[in-house]
Parts: sequence; C-alpha cells; structure tokens
Amino acid sequence: MISSEEGIRLAKRVAAEQHCSRREAEALIVAGGVQVADKVVTDPARRVRPEQAIQVNRLVSMAALAPMTLALFKPAHRVANLAWLQDTVGLKAAQPGLWGPERLAKMQMPLPLAKPASGLCIFSDDIAVLRHLEDRRSPMEQEWMATVGGEVPEGTIKALNGPGIRTSINRQTDQLTVLRIAGKDIDGLELGRWLDEQCPLQDLRRQRVGSMSLAPLELGQWRQLQSHERF
Repeated sequence: MISSEEGIRLAKRVAAEQHCSRREAEALIVAGGVQVADKVVTDPARRVRPEQAIQVNRLVSMAALAPMTLALFKPAHRVANLAWLQDTVGLKAAQPGLWGPERLAKMQMPLPLAKPASGLCIFSDDIAVLRHLEDRRSPMEQEWMATVGGEVPEGTIKALNGPGIRTSINRQTDQLTVLRIAGKDIDGLELGRWLDEQCPLQDLRRQRVGSMSLAPLELGQWRQLQSHERF
C-alpha cells in the first residue's frame, strides 16, 4: 500500500483543483500544461505530495482535448508506424503546450501504407475520423500515381479498369508512363505487385484519400489537419 506521505497521482490532484474530469486532467498533463515545482511533468501517474506546488496552464486544455489528425508524405521503403511518426513529428511534439510524445504514441493509422509505396499517410486519435476511414461498408476512394518503365500496352490499361476502378495515362514518354488509378478499396501492396508483373514499376504513390490530397506536402513533410478539413 502506498502511504499518504508519497502523495497522490498528479491527474487526481489536477482534476480536484481544476474541477474537471480525470480524463481532462490527464490530457492536460500529457499536453505539457502542468508544472510541479516549476518543472513540466507529462506523466499523469506521477505522485505529488500536498506541499508540492503545481501550476496549471488552462490555455493548453483546448489543444490537449481537441481530436488530432496528422497527414504525412511517407517516402518509399520506409515503414509507416508509430516509431516513424515520433521521428518525423518529434521536434514539434517536444514543444510544451502543443502535445507531447505520449500523445503521439496513442495515435492510430487507418488505411496503412505499404512499405514499398510512398505518399499520403494518416495518423489520428479522432474517433470519428478513424471510423469514417475504416468503414468497410463504404470504403474511402483513393487515388494512386504509378510510374512504370516504357509504354503501357492498351490491354494493361483495360485490365486495370475493373469494377469501381478508373485508370488513365497521366503522362507518357518513351522511357516511362505515369498512370493515374482511382477507386475504392484499393490494396496498394497488391496493386504494386500486379503492376510490377506487367511493366517495371518505378514508383507507386498514394496521392489522395477521399477529398484529402497529398498537396501541399513535400517528401518527408507533415501537417496537422484543421478542424474544417474533411475526407
């Protein structure tokens, strides 16, 4: 049993002093809005004694509690996971008052992007966004740009234009062809394998998910989606 001399959980004390729920207190702490003895503490389970002074920045609470969705431009042959997210967004995450690495570690990735592919990758802790993107009853349309070597035979274009899939030539030279492929429930890994069997596949990039485009991101960049942006 933990003695009273060792204090109580920081989240419990913040909730009591700020007259908020435990969940709100934990989010506020994780976001970097709480200081113990003039030092920012981001661990809600940290135990504090009654004589230890705490300071709470309620201005952080809106950022701490608002759902967050991030869009990233993943390079090809990089594994899209939470470790990569931490590496990519780390500098921003280290700024107190915005969010902390603890919050990034709890984010989920709907519509995973296969390692060989590049393009739009999404991480979110917004339940509504996650449900919308993962709804198998109404799959989200995706747009892919595939760069293959040489000219693409007309038969290959016709084969790609299956039920619910639209394929067109975006650009073509003697050396390469860029195909635009759009449709619902497209498996990027299977698409890449099939294309590589038909023509040498040089690059496969996911350009769009729903109405959310990869632009204006450059390779390796990321941004936080605004509240008015919709998929």
